[in-house]
Amino acid sequence: MGFAEMTFDNARDAAQFLETMEDDDAFETSWASLRAHFADDDLIWQEKPRRLIRRRLFDEAIALIDARDFGDITNRDRQVLKADLLFWARAHERAGKIFDDLIALSTDDQDVRLIYAKRLMQEGKLVKCRRLLEPVEDAFPSGTQACRFSEHTRALMAILTAREGRPLQESEDARILAMKHAIRHFRDRTLRPAGTLGLGKIALLTGGLGAGGAERQISRLAVELEKARLSGQPVSGMKVTGKVELIVRAADKGHGKDFFLPFIKENGISVQEIRHLEPVSAKSTGVTEPELLALLSYLPASVTFGVERLTPYLIEQKFDIVSAWQDGACLFSALAALIAGVPHIQLVIRDLPPTMRRHFFRPDYEVLYRAMAEIPGVRFLSNSKAAADAYSKWVDVPHDQFGILYNGVEPMPALGDRDATAMWEEFRRRTSDATRTIGGVFRFETGKQPHVWIRFAARYIRSHPGTRFIIVGGGSLLDQCRTLASELGVSERILFTDRSSCVGYWMSKMDIMVHLSRHEGLPNVLIEAQYMGLRVVATPAGGTAECIMDGVTGRVLPTCEEPDLEQAVAYVDEFLDQPAEDGLFAPGSPAAQFLDTNFSVARMLGNFATFCADKGAPVMQNPLADGKNISVL
Repeated sequence: MGFAEMTFDNARDAAQFLETMEDDDAFETSWASLRAHFADDDLIWQEKPRRLIRRRLFDEAIALIDARDFGDITNRDRQVLKADLLFWARAHERAGKIFDDLIALSTDDQDVRLIYAKRLMQEGKLVKCRRLLEPVEDAFPSGTQACRFSEHTRALMAILTAREGRPLQESEDARILAMKHAIRHFRDRTLRPAGTLGLGKIALLTGGLGAGGAERQISRLAVELEKARLSGQPVSGMKVTGKVELIVRAADKGHGKDFFLPFIKENGISVQEIRHLEPVSAKSTGVTEPELLALLSYLPASVTFGVERLTPYLIEQKFDIVSAWQDGACLFSALAALIAGVPHIQLVIRDLPPTMRRHFFRPDYEVLYRAMAEIPGVRFLSNSKAAADAYSKWVDVPHDQFGILYNGVEPMPALGDRDATAMWEEFRRRTSDATRTIGGVFRFETGKQPHVWIRFAARYIRSHPGTRFIIVGGGSLLDQCRTLASELGVSERILFTDRSSCVGYWMSKMDIMVHLSRHEGLPNVLIEAQYMGLRVVATPAGGTAECIMDGVTGRVLPTCEEPDLEQAVAYVDEFLDQPAEDGLFAPGSPAAQFLDTNFSVARMLGNFATFCADKGAPVMQNPLADGKNISVL
């Protein structure tokens, strides 16, 4: 039934109708009509900012809230509504100021204190929540929701204070403390045998299957492990005896999280999306210990997401190994795997710590990793020595708890599809005077510093006008970089391919690759470029130096931030002015041996299997590890 055919006796029914509407245009029409019909009632009006908040359009919601007149501080109910909406729109300080002013105006107002306390509780501010409740909680009638809430907060405060052995601070996020002590509950856990006849049942877990390096590696690993299982071929002397499964938070096309999904499905790998799993309570998973149940009721949202949805699935499937890749996946899966009793848990880091990538920073991570390091059966893996070293220092986890699992990379086919070949032929004709082609393959995102790459191209072409450039990749900064190239007068010399499935084809058109990232784990693209016979010039981001034979297959610039572009030009000239020696990357050459020994898919598969078997991987002296002992296989 459409809106025009409906009538409402009261604003509450009308507001509920608006809340259920899915189509945004229909909502706008109905919202405007109902506001007029009900004299701009607050119940109707608030559905618009609430809708924006649900869509995470917080700035738009705040602007709408600020444009409305809620009266002065004496108008209690409307001020509570404003504060509540601001809180959900993430304007916590502004919301808190209104709540504090209301309480100062009427110190014994139980309802305002209770609403504010609940919001503080959701923000992790348990200490201030308790301070608000204590003056009025004795007046809450026994058995009421208010009374139960107050008792719950009191119990949590007692548990966390006792386990911390100190008074909690008002600024602390008590949800993170609850996570820490929920994890530490398992410090003395007894491990059930894992894969007694082989590697057992393996779950590879990450956030999505988008077009990233970690997603590519985990997808390739899943396929290779499943091939080994089906063929019965041992991996490092062990058979893959259980079915391999990929578990992801989401793999929806609308958010670009499904890039590798076709590849996974083509190879018969089962994919489970956590978002589709039904959430259940911790008690339903078999947890009975009262204090642990209390801690599990008060976790960061991402951790709660995993505990409620993933735990029962892990219990049902009885995985022997859960290998969680990337910080976000570690956060939502580690505690779930502990509750489920998974005997072997891998936390696989793929980049430098979030403290070095501020837009990825969350205070939960440090607490998570420190706590997980105390648990039997937990192993840290990294795809570079540089990342392992940085994480070890950051979370104060001993080096011998980190294993290095270098990326497994295959030479790519140099074939192009119809669109790629047509694009290249048109660009080649347009730049027919070019005597050299410099390429880059990266996402147009902040950490890859695409603007710096465009400036490098402009710098290089000043002294080498007969040069063309190819950049393969897409991303949020692509349009900005096109504009910058135009402003610098080099847009006609740069081919922006956007995202492409023919990366090998594009590399075959390059004479050298330049990579100017600020942040990396172990850059697959540099290994792939060398497999394609390309020498590379790159910043020292993450493990870059570990995948280049300096002076032979590439050169590493001194810094990541504000790279020396003149030095980059000089390094490119060093290689292009002197042709590569014959057979530089030929089979059996030092460069080929370097790549195959460290970065082949077979090597990665064997190393992973050895870590999974938990044979006590030998601590070897990594020649790149500056004397620190990190397990390198």
